[in-house]
Amino acid sequence: MAKRHTKMTANLTQDEIESQLCDFLHANILAGDVAVSADTELVLIGVDSFSLMELVLFIERRFGLELPAEALTPDNIASVRTLSAYCLALLTQNRHV
Repeated sequence: MAKRHTKMTANLTQDEIESQLCDFLHANILAGDVAVSADTELVLIGVDSFSLMELVLFIERRFGLELPAEALTPDNIASVRTLSAYCLALLTQNRHV
């Protein structure tokens, strides 16, 4: 499945990934009045372990990535920005494989 996403995700920027993650959070996880930006700490807006798993599954399906459990460190999942930076690094790494 990752190969199918390769062309679709090959030229994504971090801003585009951040936008898609924020949109997903708004549509599927957060209450309607909760604001989220790329720098908002996810834990402060109520993203718990179940919500995080939904977000991870979205990332894996949308971008054709596999996020191993050991990669879900506080540094990588602190905010949309840190999570999107990690995703972009994986996408870049996959381009060179």
